[in-house]
Amino acid sequence: MDRLVGTDEATQSEKRAEKADRPEGLARDVAAIKIGDCVLGYKAVQRRMRASRWNHFRGRMREIEKLIRHRHGDIVPEADDALIYVEVIAGLALVEFKEEFVEVVLGWAARWLPWAGKADIEEVIYERTKVRFSDLSADALGRALHLSYGERSALDIRTIGAFDVPKRKREKLQKEKRRQRDRNRKEEQRRAAGALSRADYLAHSLSAARPWEAFGIGRRTWERRGKPMPDPEKISDCNSISLAA
Repeated sequence: MDRLVGTDEATQSEKRAEKADRPEGLARDVAAIKIGDCVLGYKAVQRRMRASRWNHFRGRMREIEKLIRHRHGDIVPEADDALIYVEVIAGLALVEFKEEFVEVVLGWAARWLPWAGKADIEEVIYERTKVRFSDLSADALGRALHLSYGERSALDIRTIGAFDVPKRKREKLQKEKRRQRDRNRKEEQRRAAGALSRADYLAHSLSAARPWEAFGIGRRTWERRGKPMPDPEKISDCNSISLAA
């Protein structure tokens, strides 16, 4: 009987996964094919859905599944700490679905931990939600899943924290990343407008060429004399002499 229940839960979970994998903003309807009042058949059509607001549970669940795929592949292998994923999902599902959360967790576990028995899953659900429930913060989730900052950045996970970098430091790092992106974008815009890079500017600047040295005078005197320019050969000779010295 448990095997039949698990199969049904896995089927329902696959349907939910198929719905989640559908392109954002699209829903599937069934339309009748008619000639006059005669129905010839039916066909599936997709319609554009209105944009829905962010769902916290669904967003975190997808990021946990992304983490599982990165670490384990299509299913979580049988191990001592494998049920931590069920524990985390149970805590999140209780907040989202209230008394209906058990069915959601069982279906999710049947998809990602098919080797786990129903009794074991129910025990985890009971322990997590009845005995020691606490609303998991982003950092608490990061510690429970042992998610490092490097792994979090590589997978572009945003709703779960990191066990090795606290929230305040993550915010500072994120601000610095945004500043660097802004600097790079502005630099690209200046290059597209024809501006010289700092290295090119300095390479062609008067401070690098030092044309006054070709006349054997200082810069101020050279400026007072109207900034005369010597032959390019003399400037290169002066530069080679100063570099050798």
